Amino acid sequence: MDRPPNIVLFMADDLGWGDVGLNGAELIDTPNIDRLGMEGVQLTQFYAGANVCTPSRAALMTGRYANRSGMQHVVHPFSQWGLPQSEVTVAEVLRDAGYATGMVGKWHLGHGAEHWPTEHGFERFYGVAYSNDMVPFDLYRDTDVIQSPADQAQLTANYAAQASAFIADNAEGPFFLYIAETFPHIPLFVSDAFEGRSKAGLYGDVVEAMDAGIGTVLDALDAAGVADDTLVIVTSDNGPWFEGDAGPLRGRKGGLHEGGYRVPFIARWPDGLPAGETRDGMAMSIDLLPTLAALVGAEASADRTVDGRNILPMLRGEEDTPHDVLFFMEGNEIAAVRDKRFRLSLQSYYKGFKVPFEQFGEPILYDLSVDPRERFSFNRDEPEAVERLMARVAAMRAELAGTEIEPESPFGPRDADTQLGPRLADAPVPVE
Repeated sequence: MDRPPNIVLFMADDLGWGDVGLNGAELIDTPNIDRLGMEGVQLTQFYAGANVCTPSRAALMTGRYANRSGMQHVVHPFSQWGLPQSEVTVAEVLRDAGYATGMVGKWHLGHGAEHWPTEHGFERFYGVAYSNDMVPFDLYRDTDVIQSPADQAQLTANYAAQASAFIADNAEGPFFLYIAETFPHIPLFVSDAFEGRSKAGLYGDVVEAMDAGIGTVLDALDAAGVADDTLVIVTSDNGPWFEGDAGPLRGRKGGLHEGGYRVPFIARWPDGLPAGETRDGMAMSIDLLPTLAALVGAEASADRTVDGRNILPMLRGEEDTPHDVLFFMEGNEIAAVRDKRFRLSLQSYYKGFKVPFEQFGEPILYDLSVDPRERFSFNRDEPEAVERLMARVAAMRAELAGTEIEPESPFGPRDADTQLGPRLADAPVPVE
């Protein structure tokens, strides 16, 4: 191989672990995602870096738990903050290694001029600033508004078309393309071509449209003659929200159990990975930056703590997992920690109240090897595991001390003069 592979990273928004055919979806067809799984490697215990949008994306972009970058809370249209310039993103690592870099889709890491994707390593951007339940919701090319408001029924098809164009323009490679879908985050929209197609209502239609968009991108790779030397990754930013399927897992988006964090993960690279294999070791989206850096022979931010690990050996079947533990964050706090066998839950929700188990007796130890649905406590049977994992929690709490930030109310400031939406220098008048 004369050069490192192209990289296409596709991340859905709120796609559940059980929403894809490979994981047993009953009412939704995902033939393109399933095809990638049959032609690549599936990780069955892969986790998003957080249980909601912004911190999950920050973790993926930086290889670090979001608390380290001050991105542990959700960015709102009135927010004045975003991903700091001091953070090093996977796009910057790959750009500096000679990759053409492009992003299509949802950013949600800040919308001031200094926080925009083009200020964090992406040479081209086509997409939206944040979630589609926020306003104003405009479509951008680089820093220009090209549609106001964005036509959400056409977003998935437009994303696929723009991604295909980027592939065609950069077929000589290497290139890195990050496709961050807007859906199936609510509100749900779908084009006429997919209306009523699935057996799972509008949600299913949206997921099937998204899968078709992935198919369009795969066709573009074939047309450009670069499919074999392109690493394609498909995952999600957290578990399903009010609709969707977390499979057999307990909890959903925003919750503190497995269903809020565990997401689909499939990687296909015909020239570099085996086909049709699964791995049951644990991994997380924080692993993507160090993995892709290692893939291209780059340095993974040696001047700061990087929590992720290189999972290429894991994908190739050479090791089970590079992690001895993984932490699951909830805003400023650690919600849980797990090792290969056990998950120690520190808190959960009851009627909107966050229940701190440590103050109600003790954390709950789940044995995922026999109870992956997190139904029963094994504290009595495995006291050494509780003690060992609590020691890791204490060490991480000490490490993150001083990073706490007060979250903003999602209902916004009372000041009517507060600007909503992106604040980009010399923003043009929207073009219909």
